[in-house]
Amino acid sequence: MIWVRFAVLIALFPAGCFPFPGLPNWESRDISRPRSTDTVQYGKASWYGDKEHGNRSASGEVFNRYAYTAAHKELPFGTVVRVTNLENRKHVTVRINDRGPYVRGRVIDLSYMAAESIGLVRSGVAEVKIEVLSTPSKRSESLFVSLYTVQAGSFRTREKAYGLKRELSRVTDEEVRVESFAFEGNTYYRVRVGRFRERKDAEMLRVVLRKRGYVASIYVE
Repeated sequence: MIWVRFAVLIALFPAGCFPFPGLPNWESRDISRPRSTDTVQYGKASWYGDKEHGNRSASGEVFNRYAYTAAHKELPFGTVVRVTNLENRKHVTVRINDRGPYVRGRVIDLSYMAAESIGLVRSGVAEVKIEVLSTPSKRSESLFVSLYTVQAGSFRTREKAYGLKRELSRVTDEEVRVESFAFEGNTYYRVRVGRFRERKDAEMLRVVLRKRGYVASIYVE
């Protein structure tokens, strides 16, 4: 009956007071989280990259787990942020080139290399502070709010992009703009229409443009 007495002895120890060394401590730290602002966000960060390495990210770039990049649901591609691990105060600067994370309660997914530099790989998840250092976005709203836009075309020449802009300006009252961006050594010009807080509004515009023969897709800015 030794095993019975041993089971009773275990039951008598309160949680967190188990006497045997080497066992993991699952107690989570409760760090006070300040209020987020238009350029600073607080929340939980995680990391990714083992399965995604070598695949295309949402921006079209090839994902590299050893590059200092990150995925965010709202921040525009090309935005540079400083991420500080609030548990050890280590920080890293990364560029947003992907969308995610898609786990509820998390606000940013760091590449493996970025996560390693702030001690996040082992814990997997940590409370962080995200500060926007620079962004290609021209919008005046908070960068941490999802804005939806409709892209009607992407071209290698400015002339074709501005030609489409003139066409679209005659069929919609929404703002039509041409945005240039560099990708793998080439410059492209994308034509985008409107900025919407509600995806359903962007969807309505997409349907209208497609009925008129335009190739239209919804993007998060």
